[in-house]
Amino acid sequence: MPTVLITGANRGLGLEFVRQYAAAGWDIVATARQPESARELRHIASDHSNVSLRELNIANDESVQDFADELDGKPIDVLLHNSGIYPREGQTIGQIDYHGWQNAIETNLFGPIRLTEALLENVAASERKQIAAISTSMASLRGVQGGSVGMAGTSYQYRTSKTALNMAFSILAKELEPRAISVVMIDPGWVKTDMGGSHAQLTPEQSITGIRQVLAGDPKEISGKFIGYDGVVRPW
Repeated sequence: MPTVLITGANRGLGLEFVRQYAAAGWDIVATARQPESARELRHIASDHSNVSLRELNIANDESVQDFADELDGKPIDVLLHNSGIYPREGQTIGQIDYHGWQNAIETNLFGPIRLTEALLENVAASERKQIAAISTSMASLRGVQGGSVGMAGTSYQYRTSKTALNMAFSILAKELEPRAISVVMIDPGWVKTDMGGSHAQLTPEQSITGIRQVLAGDPKEISGKFIGYDGVVRPW
């Protein structure tokens, strides 16, 4: 079976990715900053021999390099960048939390690029050769121009870090095209997680089921695109 590496696998979308891929029989490398305290994730791993838990902090160079060394060239069919943070404080002009903004950029933008650099040859050695990053419709410049700021809040840190992620991965898709490595950005929709809140429109099961269907298609056909969980290309 193919191998998927999932970051931020201890809760929310990441945990649901692990549940569904484990049930499908995939070989799963599930990462978290503190896997020893991830009770639900550890429970899934105890029931599925195809799930291995690894410690990883994508915002830390040493952690990423140690992790890459541990994998020792293991082929990764799907490198799934799910880790992300959503700062809640300092979101209005005059009260901007620049430290929180730096943390968002470090985790939501630099983290996926840092890990991709470290594991690029692992992906290249696989059959699917697919890299996917969980983004958000809140990253859409067209959405802001259309008035969605009022609906979703200013969220400077989160929005800008994800917009930058979309740009970086669009560039990455072009750079890696000659190596037949697919790079895609995914909008999971508004999901009922700790980040999305209880009033969100989708359950994690609905979102992840849709995303897995998108990723199951021809990787070359979706590379360089920003696609929703429903398979519809998003403007950004």
